[in-house]
Amino acid sequence: MFKTHLRKLLRRWLFILFFVLLPLFYFGRKFFLLVREIYTEKSYMKTCLILKAENELMRRRIEEYQIGTIIEAKARDDLGMARENEKIYIINQ
Repeated sequence: MFKTHLRKLLRRWLFILFFVLLPLFYFGRKFFLLVREIYTEKSYMKTCLILKAENELMRRRIEEYQIGTIIEAKARDDLGMARENEKIYIINQ
């Protein structure tokens, strides 16, 4: 009777080991790697989106500088330049 009980117990543990624990460890590692790759991909997608937006902003600025619409405004605001015979009033507050 003790031997049959021991055999049943041994079969139960072998079943648990081969059909439950080994696949869990194997696929668990694969699942962890898959989840990590998904998060890494999302992070790269966000970074790519930010870089595309920055690229578009730079492209627009370059076009404005090439057309000449922003050059005069930049010279007036940042460098304090003025046209000939132009009166400038500075108001100190």
